[in-house]
Amino acid sequence: MTPMAVYPRGDFTPLTAGTAAALVAFLADHADPDTRRMACAPGYADRLLARNGRADDPIHDEFWRVDGRLRAVLTSARTRLPDGRHLVNLLIWCPADDPDALAGCLDQALARDALRPAEGPCEYRYTPIPGRAEPVSLLRARGFDRRPGRRRYRRPPAPLQPGEVPHADRAVARGYTTRLITAADAGAPASGPLFEQVAEIHNRCFSVRGNGAGLTGEVIRAALDAPASGLIIATRGPEPAAYILFTPADDGLLGSECACLRRHWGSGAADLVCREMITHAWAHGRQAITAWADASNAASCHMLERAGLQVVDSFDHWVRGRG
Repeated sequence: MTPMAVYPRGDFTPLTAGTAAALVAFLADHADPDTRRMACAPGYADRLLARNGRADDPIHDEFWRVDGRLRAVLTSARTRLPDGRHLVNLLIWCPADDPDALAGCLDQALARDALRPAEGPCEYRYTPIPGRAEPVSLLRARGFDRRPGRRRYRRPPAPLQPGEVPHADRAVARGYTTRLITAADAGAPASGPLFEQVAEIHNRCFSVRGNGAGLTGEVIRAALDAPASGLIIATRGPEPAAYILFTPADDGLLGSECACLRRHWGSGAADLVCREMITHAWAHGRQAITAWADASNAASCHMLERAGLQVVDSFDHWVRGRG
């Protein structure tokens, strides 16, 4: 790796409707397997544009070019946490054989953000690309410290096993029911408000962690464009209580982190949606299930373990304060 003084300097340009296809192609070439798979799914460019354009907590994708050549893409999101701190999530997509692009893009992103007016305490969180060697020395030289990140879980193809999701029956006894929504249902007029309710569950559950608190119903709907995708919702009466979204993966189904509203904790609603996903995966092709969970979210990790998933991979976040 070249000395810090001669890292390349480039120019950032934001994503537009005219450049969305170029971003999709870049991710298909240089992202991790799960992101590559999503990039190849129908409608992914529209999903990228939607997340960049939303009013609350947008996720920004920017091209980073050096002398006109695309070297990297910066994905960033700034979130104000409930305690008043600001969290800036950073992810840099670049070819695996171009570490100088990673270093140069990261340095410029940090230097640019440091010029923003101070809005209170700020923390930067860099997430390495899953499956690649972490640039430990580069990050430590810039003041980043390792923190627990995310865990990848997998359940091999199998029907529901005795002892799995043991609280699902409790939810049924309390009057919870489930509903599976697929692309065929997504266009129904009644589905629009429901998608907004699901987005609100996500935002309430994950905003405290700074994980995309500005999710919209349209983003949920767009996720169902991929063939074999589905949304499982647990409800009691008119109110959605918990959900899990799944999309096709290389070796089965990829499930989102299960989200359950706080007032429904302990009800068994989360177990119920996971049970429905296990049943669906087995009935439709005897598929494996893969899911990610934040390592700091003990409830999500325990939920996946109750559903028979086991940890197969993990990666850390790297965090530093502003200044």
